[in-house]
Amino acid sequence: MQTKRERQEGAIQRLEKTIAMHEANAELTISIMEDKKMSTGSTDKVESIRKSKIKSAQQTIENTRKNMR
Repeated sequence: MQTKRERQEGAIQRLEKTIAMHEANAELTISIMEDKKMSTGSTDKVESIRKSKIKSAQQTIENTRKNMR
């Protein structure tokens, strides 16, 4: 059984990988949008969603690290 700290550290590692994938290119965002049957025609919309996902993941990492102390 994992301790709370181990689960939090694992979550941070997963989020860091997700951020790296989103920062590398927009393909992951486009794939997510297609899965949700959203229009992927507008590059501005794709970029906006990609930036939003990156910001959200970074905020989650920051909050998780605060809670670990």
